[in-house]
Amino acid sequence: MNTIYHFIFVCMLSLLGSSEVAAQRLAVPEYVTCDRNQLTSWQGEITRVNRKGNSVDLAIETDYGTSESMTMAGASWEEVIAQFRLAGRPFTADDWSQLFDTEGNHRRGLRAIIWLCQADDQPPIVNWQLPGR
Repeated sequence: MNTIYHFIFVCMLSLLGSSEVAAQRLAVPEYVTCDRNQLTSWQGEITRVNRKGNSVDLAIETDYGTSESMTMAGASWEEVIAQFRLAGRPFTADDWSQLFDTEGNHRRGLRAIIWLCQADDQPPIVNWQLPGR
């Protein structure tokens, strides 16, 4: 009888652990059109943002303890910023300056959620999150 109670207790603990993981998953916003089975995201603090012409090189320290980096490029700057959001709303060219301090460095505490789709026809989407908001 003790074996049965022990088994039930262990099963309950495993269910609690999996519900905590599920609770940490991000809700996929409407503007992300990728099939959910081909989608992943990086969420965390931005450690590097460099713009060069019509490309942006960025790095992120994720909330899950990984370091990731990527380069986004387009035929025009407008094409690149079309892949950006700011706190969920469409990004404008004027928003770019909000990501940086007066010395031209990206703001301390700048965060983002980067949505990555495995489908080749879907570019990544960066949803910038300003510090303190």
